[in-house]
Amino acid sequence: MSSSNRFVSIVLSAATVLSAVACSDSTSVGSGTVGVKLTNASVAAAGVAADLVGAQTEAPLPAGSVKSVDIFVVRIDARRAEPTEDEAAEATEESASEGSGWVTLAEPNATIDLMTLADGSSAFLGDAEVAAGAYNGFRLIIDPAKSSVTLNDEAGTVIGGESITGLKFPSAAQTGLKINLSGGPVEVADGGTSTLMVKFDVSKSFVVLGGSIEQNGLLFKPVIRGEQVVAP
Repeated sequence: MSSSNRFVSIVLSAATVLSAVACSDSTSVGSGTVGVKLTNASVAAAGVAADLVGAQTEAPLPAGSVKSVDIFVVRIDARRAEPTEDEAAEATEESASEGSGWVTLAEPNATIDLMTLADGSSAFLGDAEVAAGAYNGFRLIIDPAKSSVTLNDEAGTVIGGESITGLKFPSAAQTGLKINLSGGPVEVADGGTSTLMVKFDVSKSFVVLGGSIEQNGLLFKPVIRGEQVVAP
């Protein structure tokens, strides 16, 4: 091979290597960690909501009527695209979740009393390493069969769970609840740590069916928002 041909070959080889490196850099997004915290965003901490309006078919929880709100949190999922309410409720089993673009951020599988988080405190649910980028969709998956509300009465009446008085949830099995974001998507930087604060508004999430909680039970209408917070 002549010196000129050898020179051309070396230049072409170098160009090929540089091109491959450039392509690799453009597709490599890296990864970061997302932690999840849960809090009760209700304005009234000791009670939950305003006084009962007598003759309405659905009314807010009367103030001071609730002792505990025990929600069994299975896990928290995230995905790039924002889901509809129906999409958040679908494919809640882990085997089907990944196929819909969801990644698991936390999997506490534990009962959390939201009333203990009504003073501005929060519960850490877990964290996970995910691909860097913007995440627009989040959902909270709960187990209604293991969730209940305990009234602040002498009997300590339990609504839902294994009690006779019902606590009506959107579905009977695992329920996926869409977390509406405030302030835009959660940004995950390469090598960085982001925190999603899930704000569960208990004061707006339960309504009384009929005129009596003990007789008619409660209807679950979740009001849940999430936002990226800066860790202290």
